[in-house]
Amino acid sequence: MKTILETGPEAADDCATHIATVTANAGVRDNGLIEGAIASLLRVVREQLNLEVVFVGEFVAGNRVFRHISSKADDAVIKPGEFHPLDETICQRIVDGRMPSIVHDVASVRSDYGLASYYEALGGHVGVPVRLSDGTLYGMLCGFSFEPCPHLDPRDVRRLEMAANATARLIAQAEGRDVDLQVPH
Repeated sequence: MKTILETGPEAADDCATHIATVTANAGVRDNGLIEGAIASLLRVVREQLNLEVVFVGEFVAGNRVFRHISSKADDAVIKPGEFHPLDETICQRIVDGRMPSIVHDVASVRSDYGLASYYEALGGHVGVPVRLSDGTLYGMLCGFSFEPCPHLDPRDVRRLEMAANATARLIAQAEGRDVDLQVPH
């Protein structure tokens, strides 16, 4: 497996190949397999981007709800079903353009972006929207570490976007939605 330090087209191709392999194994409307495929996809992304945690958060009733999580630690700092008010999150700030997709050291810019005090422990963060095939915003695919992440770059955002598209397809499959229609971002 290639590491994040390999930044040529081969690294992007390797990530795309891993994503395609994981999503191909999901099957058609088998929610157990789909859940497993999302878990595998998040693990691949976490390892490829060298992050502590990668998650899918759904936007529901003014909150960001953690739905799927991959963590290096056995006891993740966030759990499925936990939530934060959307207006306090980095996710909302990325979606509405107030923050970039990559922040190398969240703790150092926390007050600049008006983030809650619980973000003081965060180092690097990267996130992209997850949009369903009809263009509906489901939520975000994000990753973070507790140390700064100077290694993150725009190619990593592109890798995360590929993973977000694959995640959206898997979520749509699980919900019985049309997964073939592609909407430009």
